[in-house]
Amino acid sequence: MIYIFILIFVSVFWEGDNSPLFYCFFMTMIKAEQIIVMLQEELIRRDLFLVDVLVHPGNRIMVYADSMKGISLDECMALSRYLGTKLEQEGGDFELEVSSPGLDKPLKLPQQYLKNIGRLLEVVTFDGIKTTGRLVMADGEIIRLELEIPGKGQKGQKKPKETLTWERNLKEIKTAKVVISLNNRSKNGKP
Repeated sequence: MIYIFILIFVSVFWEGDNSPLFYCFFMTMIKAEQIIVMLQEELIRRDLFLVDVLVHPGNRIMVYADSMKGISLDECMALSRYLGTKLEQEGGDFELEVSSPGLDKPLKLPQQYLKNIGRLLEVVTFDGIKTTGRLVMADGEIIRLELEIPGKGQKGQKKPKETLTWERNLKEIKTAKVVISLNNRSKNGKP
């Protein structure tokens, strides 16, 4: 546990004299590692995986969890109740939020890539290359995207699209986000 010592100085007028008043209190800071340990058994029991835990000042805790089939609101609420009970046993004040990572958050874990096979991804590598393609393979270390590029056709004819394969190690990827598209449907029905 990390303890933060907070000293507040307040000036109070007491019968015409300026009199300083000091408040002193300790706040116990919760660590993300503690949250991870508390959740391990419950995540396994519910067939979920932990994507991220963030602890902000004032013990504002944000937990992002998911599963291969997606996480329901009921599962988020149950996980929140479970963790809330554990945290209350530890004592101290906290604010807790449990949710799925959402489509707007970058993929962080190999499980997230496996879950999103068939979806369109926008990938940025550490060397600055940005590409968008359909995720066709993920094995925990490497991902493979299929990229569609316009082909060369004769004048006046519709240009056929060519498909290229783009493969990268997960260690080379800075960010990868699911592209939300209402028009593109893959063979397995995922947008």
